[in-house]
Amino acid sequence: MAYDGGSGPSKPPPPPRYVMLTEEYGSNSLARVPPGGRRNMPRYHKDGGGGCLCWCCCFLLLVVAAVAATVAYFVYAYRPRAPSYSVSDMSVAQFDVSASDLTVYAKLVASVHAENPNDMIGIGYGTGSRTVVSYRGTTLCSERLPVFYQGHRNTTVMRVAMEGRHGFGSRLQSALEESEKAGNMPLDLYVSVPVTLRLGDVDLREVTVNVQCALVVDSLSPKKQPAIKSAQYKVNVDF
Repeated sequence: MAYDGGSGPSKPPPPPRYVMLTEEYGSNSLARVPPGGRRNMPRYHKDGGGGCLCWCCCFLLLVVAAVAATVAYFVYAYRPRAPSYSVSDMSVAQFDVSASDLTVYAKLVASVHAENPNDMIGIGYGTGSRTVVSYRGTTLCSERLPVFYQGHRNTTVMRVAMEGRHGFGSRLQSALEESEKAGNMPLDLYVSVPVTLRLGDVDLREVTVNVQCALVVDSLSPKKQPAIKSAQYKVNVDF
């Protein structure tokens, strides 16, 4: 037994803090090798995409509400009403059917009424319009409408002189003769015109108004004034 300066027997060393079994020193050997550094635990952060989506939805709702409020104010302040169109009469200046070359030459004049019933909205009729008269799908004549501005609560009558020469088949000639004898001549009048609404001094976006009129007249003879027996109208707008 060893003595430490007369202070009593020495104490055994404390056991190692870290132990690890290794094959190098045997299965019962203890290697005093401390383990490696501690593994960093993964940190999970909250995804901020939910907040961004919420802001986008709120912004979209604000835009929709602003547009709805603008439309409601426009309807309340200006009280817009759709214009109306009609054909009051039609005259035949010339209508010749040539059996030799199977062509028809037609010169028709139609009175087109355009009514603007609005108190605060003007209508501008622009370039690029087209007016066509056809018989059972075959074009007879065509022309363009004049360019003009229609003021508030105004009715404008346009005298549109249409002219054209087009080919046809033998069946169409027989159909024309039968319709003339029966006194029921079906015609299709098609009008397409770009228009712009004007609110005060501000012009809105240009749109195209399409008018389809199914007419039935008693004759297309240039020797007499044809009478309009019936008329049906369809109007649609291309934005």
